[in-house]
Amino acid sequence: MKRRNLLKIAGSCLLLLPGVKALALEPGNSSDISDVSPEALQTLLDSPVPDLNGQEHTVRAYLDKPLVLNFWATWCPPCVKEMPDLEALHKAYPDINFIGYAADTEKNMRKFEEKVKVSYPLLVAGMGSISLMKKLGNKTGGLPFTLVFDARGELRQKILGQIKKDELEQILDTLSG
Repeated sequence: MKRRNLLKIAGSCLLLLPGVKALALEPGNSSDISDVSPEALQTLLDSPVPDLNGQEHTVRAYLDKPLVLNFWATWCPPCVKEMPDLEALHKAYPDINFIGYAADTEKNMRKFEEKVKVSYPLLVAGMGSISLMKKLGNKTGGLPFTLVFDARGELRQKILGQIKKDELEQILDTLSG
């Protein structure tokens, strides 16, 4: 390979690094919620989104008790890696709702669901949910991204990157009961 081509490839890789870092956030970087747009939060809560059976749901319908809303995608390794922890927490905390809010397609999700089973609802939010995440305080649009709501429907926590099970469990302990 010519040196010029090698330098072009190396330069292109360097330009891509920030984007790759944004998509692979460090595990459980918890942050405050002051940068969450109230309008984006309303959009998230009130926009109908289909499940894998085509039935439309709003996030607000799940706010009859505390809620863990996890933005994820089938093509996101940290998202897939955290799903068993989210499933375990879902089973351990029956008084807390969990939703998988996928920045993906129904087709990809169906194939994924054949391999990885979860008992909490998976909603097909599509790739447009990435721009919504940015307005919800996830400036990079990286996945996974988790929002935690209390029983009154108030946003209490956002977690950028893969959850840390024990830390999320501590948050859930303050919301349950």
